[in-house]
Amino acid sequence: MKKADGLFFDLGGTLLLEIKDASYQNDAKKDLYNLIQPELEPDPFYDMITARFAIYKSWASNTRREVPDDLLWGLFLLPERDASWIHEHSHEMTYIFRRTKGRRVTVPGGVEVVCGLKERGYRMGIISNLIGEDYEVKKWLKSEDMEDMFETLVISSVCGLRKPGDRIYRIACENLNLPPSRCASIADNLDTDIPGARKAGIGVNVLYHSPEGKHVIPITDANRPDYEIRDFRELLEIFD
Repeated sequence: MKKADGLFFDLGGTLLLEIKDASYQNDAKKDLYNLIQPELEPDPFYDMITARFAIYKSWASNTRREVPDDLLWGLFLLPERDASWIHEHSHEMTYIFRRTKGRRVTVPGGVEVVCGLKERGYRMGIISNLIGEDYEVKKWLKSEDMEDMFETLVISSVCGLRKPGDRIYRIACENLNLPPSRCASIADNLDTDIPGARKAGIGVNVLYHSPEGKHVIPITDANRPDYEIRDFRELLEIFD
């Protein structure tokens, strides 16, 4: 039984998993340092950027807003640097900075599932609280040969809105010209993903128990999913 016409996937912890890799992360820190060439030594510089990013994340969570790359660096992470230089390098800096946190890989079965659902006629999109605008997303989709799988990418650092706000889901539905009741959300975060989707009227909510295990909170009436999966391939059974 077809339960939806449109499917929206979260990225971090859902379609993309973060793998801790010390060598990879240290190389990224060196790349960021070499690109920016700050006056500070490497360790104090990275500590400073990390502390500033924590302040930004608190602001973003409290306001349910996200900013594009040039404002992320120009206002929060590197305000002392010339604005024109920031504008030229902001996408690359954000991409490298995210690499310092870990190596991101496609969830096992992810490509198989997305391609299978596309073949079944589902219309698909991505909704993500992601810094970096769509720079990293497009690089990843190209690397997995999935550039034509998703009709809309609703990224918080592009639209300026964050989950758990419901507006970001409504934008995605509007982009597909589908009512929320005929759409489904597949995500891993009980705290930010499901409450916003339910408020927006999304018809089906699927909780993916991500191996990252970052968002372990009790299930309540406010965040209760319609389905729970532990293997991504189970989506092919839900959306037949």
